[in-house]
Parts: sequence; structure tokens; C-alpha cells
Amino acid sequence: MDNIWSDAATIPEVQGNMTFFRDKQLPILEQISGRNGAAYSNEADSLEVDFQTTFFGPNYSKLSAIKTKYDPTDLFIVKAGVGSERWDSDGLCRVE
Repeated sequence: MDNIWSDAATIPEVQGNMTFFRDKQLPILEQISGRNGAAYSNEADSLEVDFQTTFFGPNYSKLSAIKTKYDPTDLFIVKAGVGSERWDSDGLCRVE
């Protein structure tokens, strides 16, 4: 697999590359850094399935409580950000 796509790539091509990275390349990186390695959320995969652990580690529950206290209506949301699991993948509708 080429792992590179052009601006004209189809959605299945892009998804195939993302799946290849997640299933084949990411495990190698995790062997090097450990499962609880960190990433900057603006440089990481916004489609990360376990973003709470990957981006925030053991701090997620505390950060979620702080966000709930100061932003109880979730006015501020970002994909794969604290509290985003309470919204659909487009950030438009609550899923709770």
C-alpha cells in the first residue's frame, strides 16, 4: 500500500490508508513509545477511537469534570476533545 493519497483520492482510498496506519503502523509506534504514549491532539488522528486515553491519559475524567463545571452546555466542542463523546461525529447532535 502506498500510504499517500492525492487530492483526487476517493473516500475508500483515504479510509484504506487510515485503516492501514491504525492496524499496521500504529502498533509499531506503540511498541516504541508504549501504549500510553502521548500525542498533541492537533497533530494526531482526530478519528482516534480511544482518544480519551491516547490524548489525555489518566487525566481525562478530571478534565471532563472541569469541562462540565465550566461549560455545562458544551458550548465549546472539538472533534476528539474533552466531552466530544457526548456528540455525534459531526458535532451537531447530542448522543446522550
